Amino acid sequence: MATQGQRQDFKWRPNDYSSTTLARYDQEAEHWYRAFKNAESKNRPVDYKGAFNTIGLIINLVILIVSLVVMIIIKGIKWLNKDNNM
Repeated sequence: MATQGQRQDFKWRPNDYSSTTLARYDQEAEHWYRAFKNAESKNRPVDYKGAFNTIGLIINLVILIVSLVVMIIIKGIKWLNKDNNM
């Protein structure tokens, strides 16, 4: 087991610039980055604005289509009545 002096000098962790050591540090950095990103995404409040906007657009589309169909029916009835009056 490492002594307190060795711990202070970071003897418990390699300090060379070999490819193995650098690869291990890169892996550790990626691990910590993913861990922080996951923790950050779990604590982020849910944004319902986008969902409500989408639902509003769909409802608006349905209302406009129904309005268009009603107007076409009314125009058709007026056109038929005009032809019958002559």
